[in-house]
Amino acid sequence: MAGYSRPPERDDTDVIGPRIAAQIADQILVLFIAIFAGVFLGAVGSVAGGEAGSAIALLGILGFAVGYTFLLEGLWDGQTLGKKLLGIKVVKEDGSECDIGASLLRNLLRIIDGLFYYAVGFIFMASSDKRQRIGDKLANTVVVREE
Repeated sequence: MAGYSRPPERDDTDVIGPRIAAQIADQILVLFIAIFAGVFLGAVGSVAGGEAGSAIALLGILGFAVGYTFLLEGLWDGQTLGKKLLGIKVVKEDGSECDIGASLLRNLLRIIDGLFYYAVGFIFMASSDKRQRIGDKLANTVVVREE
């Protein structure tokens, strides 16, 4: 089901533990894919020639790492692989599906939420009625359990 059947309430958004576990799972997955892609793109790039090969590898890895979360959340019913594994997803505050624009906004603000090993995001989630970090508040999104 796309989105959520109703506007989520506080109890629906009480998923801080699964959010943290999903973030860790996603970071491990991105790390392994980045290493694999780096080796592959580095090999391909070395055939293309020295520094150009390194630049190709770096751009490919950065592109994947940056795009992974916002593209999956925006195009796959608000879920990354980690969120799917943990049974949670991102929806808009009215319960509608998270779209690519909301996903982009909430993930751009990871720069702030991620400060001090996500302590800033955690503090905002813990003190927010709907467990929203800064990115969620500005994008009008919440993370909920799957129905």
